[in-house]
Amino acid sequence: MSAVSPEIYGLLPAQFRDQLPAEIKASAQNSEIFRVTFSFDPKLVDALFEQLGYENGSDWPMWKLVSCFYLVEKRIGPNTVRKAGERIYSTMPWPPEVNSLADALRFTEIAYFESHLRGAKDRAGCWRVELEKPGLTILSDETPYPCNVNEGVVSGICMAFSKQKPTYRLLEPETSKRAGGRVTRYEVRFEPA
Repeated sequence: MSAVSPEIYGLLPAQFRDQLPAEIKASAQNSEIFRVTFSFDPKLVDALFEQLGYENGSDWPMWKLVSCFYLVEKRIGPNTVRKAGERIYSTMPWPPEVNSLADALRFTEIAYFESHLRGAKDRAGCWRVELEKPGLTILSDETPYPCNVNEGVVSGICMAFSKQKPTYRLLEPETSKRAGGRVTRYEVRFEPA
């Protein structure tokens, strides 16, 4: 990491910085999503990709993509990263089997797994539905990405299915990733479809 950019290692949260596996890759589609998500500042994206030695159109080490989000969070703030997270699912079409908020929350598991080229969940991290009942889903974010970007993902999914009147909240924020933990859990309540 430090050989690529000395800024990165100290920027990554302590609970992840020595755990990011070099062998796990993120698909090239992630760079397209990142570009669209931060389209309001294309120079920032170009500078980050250059800093990390990313070659457009190629798969890249997951740690570089994770680092990009933490670099953006440092440079332009957590609220901007959260707003960017809201835009992530607006950059890609929902598959035909996703017809409700519950479907979309379950889809985070598959989307993350596929976008990280089926990397082992114990190495790449994952999203996981812990509990599902009509009108309630407990979603666990077990990824190394910033808590703020993934809270934005949950918020963005809720906005996409606003007809179901969703609300969400962090469960146990004192043990969340932003507080130094390895997992952030969300309670999402909504009107069943």
